[in-house]
Amino acid sequence: MAEKIRVSFLGPEATFTHEAALRHFGEEAEYMPAPTIVSIFEDTEAGRSDMGVVPIENALEGTVNITLDRLIDSPLVIVGAISLPIDIHLLTNAAELGAIRRVLSHPHAVAQCRRWLRECLPEVEVEEVASTSLAAQEAGKNPELAALGSALAAKKYGLEVAASKLDTENINVTRFFVLGKESAPRAERSGTSLLFVLRNEPGALYRALGSIAERGLNMTKIESRPSRRKAWDYIFFMDIEGHVEDPELAGALEDLKEKVEFFRLLGSYPTVG
Repeated sequence: MAEKIRVSFLGPEATFTHEAALRHFGEEAEYMPAPTIVSIFEDTEAGRSDMGVVPIENALEGTVNITLDRLIDSPLVIVGAISLPIDIHLLTNAAELGAIRRVLSHPHAVAQCRRWLRECLPEVEVEEVASTSLAAQEAGKNPELAALGSALAAKKYGLEVAASKLDTENINVTRFFVLGKESAPRAERSGTSLLFVLRNEPGALYRALGSIAERGLNMTKIESRPSRRKAWDYIFFMDIEGHVEDPELAGALEDLKEKVEFFRLLGSYPTVG
């Protein structure tokens, strides 16, 4: 009997990261909750887990910067991507909304539900915690607490859904990366992620992007982060449609390498949609 694949995720159980991991790997994997995103990287790098699932961006709140920062130095590669629609509910065992004294959740969930909280629970204290599931755990221990989280968290921690879909935006989707040590096999539809540092000279970004544009490739994202090496030095992260083995993309990346100070391929991986 084959051993179960070990998957590290941002815990505790029933976080949105856990839900994304379940969607990607199914029930047969062995799931290993980690307390932080950094811990997911460390567990996977050290071999305590075979794969790690980390959030990379939310359609409303933007990029998860700690994930980008860790990708800069980590030897891991991106082997998959998961897009998970996010529905945030108010979870509690309070008899009524008026009995709630404090609402707990992850900062992103709090931000996405700020309007509802202001309109429906204006006098209630809101506290940010490390994850939506940690919030649900705490709410399960005290009927005066409520959590912003998923239906999966409500089921896991014995809570009632007191109000549904507090994040009213239809575009509330979070994207996750699957991390591993070995590159993913080529798929019918692929995406590629990479990072680079520009040379400090006029027109550097224009020339770098020209390597992509002149070949008609679709760049789906570009974002910069301070490199932390010196002041005003930035690392650019880029997502492009296609696989690194595609001739046009391979040629573009070879050209790009010659125009930048530093280049790193983060991975080519299957995509859907």
